[in-house]
Amino acid sequence: MFSEMQQGSNANKTGGNPERHFIPAKAKLDPFAEGRILKACAYCRVSTDSDMQLSSFELQTEHYQNLAGKHKNWDLRKIYADEGISGTSLKNRDQFNAMLEACWAGEYDLILTKSVSRFARNLVDCVSLVRRLKNHTPPIGVFFETDNLFTLSEDSELKLSLLATFAQEESIKKSESMVWSLSERFKSEKRLLIPEPYGYSRQRDASGRYVQSAKLQIVAEEAEVVRFIFDAFLTGYPLCAIAEILTEAGVPTKTGRSSWSEGSLNYILRNERYCGSILTWKTFTADVFEHKKKRNRQDRDQYLYTNQHEAIIPVEKFEAAQILLENKKHHLRGGLPVLHVIDDGIFRGFVPVDHHWINDDPNTYFEASNSIGTEHRRLRLRRNQFSAFNLTGYQVIRGQFMMRRAECPCITITDQKISFNHECQRKFLDVGYVQLLIHPSQRKLAIRPCGELDINSIRWRVDAERPISSKTLRCQYFSAALFQIMDWNPEYQYRVRGTWASSGQDEIIIFDVTNAVPVVTVQQSSLAAGFRRSRRIDLLPEGWESAFGEEFYAYSIHNGFYYLSSHTGWNAQAKSHLVPGCTKVSPVSEEELQMSIENIRQRTGVANAN
Repeated sequence: MFSEMQQGSNANKTGGNPERHFIPAKAKLDPFAEGRILKACAYCRVSTDSDMQLSSFELQTEHYQNLAGKHKNWDLRKIYADEGISGTSLKNRDQFNAMLEACWAGEYDLILTKSVSRFARNLVDCVSLVRRLKNHTPPIGVFFETDNLFTLSEDSELKLSLLATFAQEESIKKSESMVWSLSERFKSEKRLLIPEPYGYSRQRDASGRYVQSAKLQIVAEEAEVVRFIFDAFLTGYPLCAIAEILTEAGVPTKTGRSSWSEGSLNYILRNERYCGSILTWKTFTADVFEHKKKRNRQDRDQYLYTNQHEAIIPVEKFEAAQILLENKKHHLRGGLPVLHVIDDGIFRGFVPVDHHWINDDPNTYFEASNSIGTEHRRLRLRRNQFSAFNLTGYQVIRGQFMMRRAECPCITITDQKISFNHECQRKFLDVGYVQLLIHPSQRKLAIRPCGELDINSIRWRVDAERPISSKTLRCQYFSAALFQIMDWNPEYQYRVRGTWASSGQDEIIIFDVTNAVPVVTVQQSSLAAGFRRSRRIDLLPEGWESAFGEEFYAYSIHNGFYYLSSHTGWNAQAKSHLVPGCTKVSPVSEEELQMSIENIRQRTGVANAN
């Protein structure tokens, strides 16, 4: 075109005067102008109710076909419809996203929809999508019928932003209204929406809807499975093993599936309906635009209605399952955590510590230790067995004044963990597992070798070929209990030097926690040298200013296990026993579990045969 103009200009050139030629712009796309066929599609949302959905889709299909028939240049090729899904997010709108993919592939020039609120109720999504469609090559326009807005027109941007803002605010108001409606509904037990979980059924009317006042009724066969799930979990079966047992037995799920998953078992174990209660508003939608559900941790008002229907599981067993589920998050092995106490030997009154257990109540350890009663055994030591001299007034010098920490067993205790130094492992060089023990009244901690299957065993040095290293136990809750027992400052960490001793085949390490030394971290910096580093400083107790250590004979009594006669023995490996009354739930035996599994298999086999 330019060359033709140039040639025409040269042919008519007389005096060489400059000329101006007008080049008209290409006409904007007008959806109502005839002459160009537009490939069109329509988008709508329909009700989720099956009957209403069919009617709604048919009506909207007829409407858009009639609308396209009034415009000869609209070639309506397809109608996309999502089932009653909110327009505040693009997620889960399968048909809407499929329509966009077709647009990017060049299948459509025009999108027809009823209103901005039907297209998107999120201002950012709406405006950004329209801009992408507008900037596509070739441009794709959106026609909002009731708003009489075509997005390829010059003045569409401002109007679209206003309408999208109104649509977004409408969604926010609807969300607030729904939240208010739910909060009012949850205040009355008569208006609760109670679906039937596995193990229960609920009366329905002739149309298949739940009867409003009907309570949950136990389904005997399914209730037996629910009881087995709780019993097996509290006994120590992992969820994957329970799921495998039920799947192999052919027990169908609530939805009729033949395979069980850990997720479905976790849902059953956490469902308070099995103990006859109903807890409202367990989850809520935190963001009206993202539709992400969050667990309600007192973000919304809740109501717990008890004794609403017949329970399958006792409340005590349900609460025990919740404790175990929470402890599983901290890698607790086995079944329900229970307290044991040693009732014989040198460790009489000591309690084996489960460092994964979520329990920061120090009274628990006092009660367990005191449950065996106090045995008054006076240790008589003759002074002349130590020396012919009278050692009254002499002191046993504290290890802090005589040796470095690396030369003796030592632990460092913080409000989150307990760390054992290299020397602790060096003393127990060939030990695979240990138990951590506490005597709260004597303010002592100890470790002793044990077997892998012993209660609360801790992996120590399973591979003797590996280099010696420090050992750290993360025990937030036990540390909290210990800090309360000792009345320690949680901002400090505490170092305790230990004593290793052996007698025959027994070997132990005992830590007298009353001799703990608080440690603070001090920041050191030098502007001249240009460095900044931290340094840990021991804060020695004030009482140490006037004494090098403990009076000799008092120390000997305090550490009397050194002086037990060889024929008496320490009995340091005395087994611990369950603390009486420490749990309200007694786990079923393995024989009872196997009998329950067999009953379920037989019942399922009969049902499948029929």
